[in-house]
Amino acid sequence: MKIAIYTRISTQGQSLEQQVNSCKKYCEIKGWNDVEVFEEVKSSTKERPVLKELLKRAREGDFDTILVFRLDRAWRSSRQFIMDFDSLQARGVQVISVMEGLDPTTPIGKAMMTILVALAELERTNISFATKQRLEALKNLGKPLGRPKGVKDKKKRSPAGYYRNQNAKQIKGDSQTF
Repeated sequence: MKIAIYTRISTQGQSLEQQVNSCKKYCEIKGWNDVEVFEEVKSSTKERPVLKELLKRAREGDFDTILVFRLDRAWRSSRQFIMDFDSLQARGVQVISVMEGLDPTTPIGKAMMTILVALAELERTNISFATKQRLEALKNLGKPLGRPKGVKDKKKRSPAGYYRNQNAKQIKGDSQTF
């Protein structure tokens, strides 16, 4: 049995190592030795290249099981979870979550997994809504928004916070040219 372990952290307080160790311990208990670990460090972005590659390979038959520490580490959208889960299940690939301990091969197990992902999606949406509300309230109070001023602020910045390259018609950010 070939197992793919997927772990993801989105904040500095989280640990990939802790997630990997828990998943490997689970594999050890189950007697699964053929394991490949996929680690991703991403925030709330919907683009997750490591997960995308893992799912592609699973659909191609490289893995029998995808093991996650918690479902919300991989899926924060119930719609995406259902699409991925059904696609993987049709190809004989299981999705197992160490922390939730649900059996996805039963109707109640699949339903509970979907509910947990829906709750993760709700949490993400509520955080985004609350953040926007707070920023709007601070703006209405005339409070300064954005990062603190620093040494680099002696140069004129474009409205997006990037430096304008005076020699070209491009705007340069930290890692890209726009």
